Amino acid sequence: MTGHGEGWFALFPDCEAALAVASRLEPRAARTLTHPSGNPFIVGDWAGSVHARNSHGLFVALLGHTPVGAAELEAHLAGVREIEALDRLTARLPGDFHVVVEAHGEIHARGTAAGLRRLFHATTDGLTVAANRADVLARIVDAPVDEDVLALRLLDFVPHPLGDVPLWRGVHAVVPGELLRFGRTPARTARWWEPPRTHVPLAEGADALRRALDQAVRTRVEAAGTVSADLSGGLDSTTVCALAAPVSAGPLRALTMPSRDPGDDDVRWARLAAAEIDGLDHVLLDIDEIPLFYSGLLDVRGPVDEPLPTILDQPRQLVGHDALLAGGSRLHLTGMGGDHVLWGHPAHHRDLLTSRPLTALRSIRGYRAQNRWSMRETLSVLTDRRPYGQWLADAADEITAPRPAPHSPDVFGWDIPPRLPGWATPDAAASVRRSLREAARTAEPRGATRALHNELHTLHHGTRATRILHQVAEHSGLPLASPFLDDAVVEACWSVRSEERATPWDFKPLLKTAMRGRVPDALLRRTTKGEASADAANGLRENRGRLADLWRDSHLATSGLVDAERLVDITLRPSSPELRHGGLDATLACEIWLRTI
Repeated sequence: MTGHGEGWFALFPDCEAALAVASRLEPRAARTLTHPSGNPFIVGDWAGSVHARNSHGLFVALLGHTPVGAAELEAHLAGVREIEALDRLTARLPGDFHVVVEAHGEIHARGTAAGLRRLFHATTDGLTVAANRADVLARIVDAPVDEDVLALRLLDFVPHPLGDVPLWRGVHAVVPGELLRFGRTPARTARWWEPPRTHVPLAEGADALRRALDQAVRTRVEAAGTVSADLSGGLDSTTVCALAAPVSAGPLRALTMPSRDPGDDDVRWARLAAAEIDGLDHVLLDIDEIPLFYSGLLDVRGPVDEPLPTILDQPRQLVGHDALLAGGSRLHLTGMGGDHVLWGHPAHHRDLLTSRPLTALRSIRGYRAQNRWSMRETLSVLTDRRPYGQWLADAADEITAPRPAPHSPDVFGWDIPPRLPGWATPDAAASVRRSLREAARTAEPRGATRALHNELHTLHHGTRATRILHQVAEHSGLPLASPFLDDAVVEACWSVRSEERATPWDFKPLLKTAMRGRVPDALLRRTTKGEASADAANGLRENRGRLADLWRDSHLATSGLVDAERLVDITLRPSSPELRHGGLDATLACEIWLRTI
């Protein structure tokens, strides 16, 4: 693998039985760290790690992006005697990394609270094994695909807690914010992170966000040396470029992908940013280099952990990366995650109705006016007092109902009601209903309020989608880094008073305040947002024959989950609203994923 991606690794307890299980990873494993006994401990192919062991027998490894060096880690470790103390210590370290702690046969391991770095576990031959990728564990334990979970992925929105369920039977996920404990005792999880209290004024929070983002970007640039970055013309990618350019080893190659949509003005804003930010080498791709949506799907590389629509973006997202690699780039920075951490969820204003009713009502009226919601449908959601489990059980009854309107007032509720596409088979629908109802019996929301539940759900979905794109980029040789999804950045954003960052009157006010003086002033005043709807429509039309051929040989149809004839018929009518708004991308992602594993 390229030296600055996440790579993969598996963790083994200290016992002789681990030797045989770890051997299943040969010859793919390029690195092995052993226990003092000589038994395999961390096996895989990863980079960017630092580790140390102290005189009391405590070991810690940080695998990923961190400014902490070996000497500093040893200093932190000195005098620590209890493994729980080490858990608390590592929670305060900056960066984006996995933590692996071991003491006297007990292992504690975790990813990040945001969820960009994840952890999974499974049992084979009586041995608990953990890994940062579900597909690695599935290979170790020879796990089959769980078709009930695959059916869930046909939904347009997979509700909590089912979105975190791995696609392989017997493989279990560690929820972001929790750590895994195993070794001499059975595997169990415990929380190590809680969202911050929202109490900081926006101006103070903006200072904290600027420092956290600067540290996140600097850590990547200083480790990789020569880096490149996306420059879409949006605020998030421009922020990353503005922070990376001053610390880059040479001119920062900033990549802009144009759109065929005549109403998309992203390129104009990207050019403006490139002209005003010192140290940028602007690379504007030719429109003819950009594949249409739905092009090259059979060339998508895998495997990846799960079938999210981001795998469909691989042919487009990686355009220009070969040239960046040839120019010496070792890591490509993105602005992904900015939308997920900066957009204060509207449900905050529902929560404020009891404590600050005038502020809440003013904002709710603003959201109503922007989205043209009726008073009746808005009040229906605001007065809905169902607990989360009941909402989930009721959602099971509505998965084949007509889709709610885009941008509906359901944003004030627990989630957007999920829907199956019309081409899902009755068997698939029955499976999804069973899964939702079973989960509803014990389901608890991610947070104590609807706002916190929604923000955590949005964040974790965003990190899952970004993580998959990171995985496909590693396959292609130029790994990605997304600094907005560092835990320190998330905490800086979410510490700000909810009514100041969740507003219908402004777009990302926290980031605008944080980057004033670093990002061109004109961009901070931008009121438009580019999209690629023309590319998507053209892609459906131009690729309809190839897509129809895909459905004629559908793996999903073989599994009994979709009606291939209906998909062929709809695909050959690319102007059909059912095709454009009926969940095609989720179904396509499942089909392509099945072909890559």
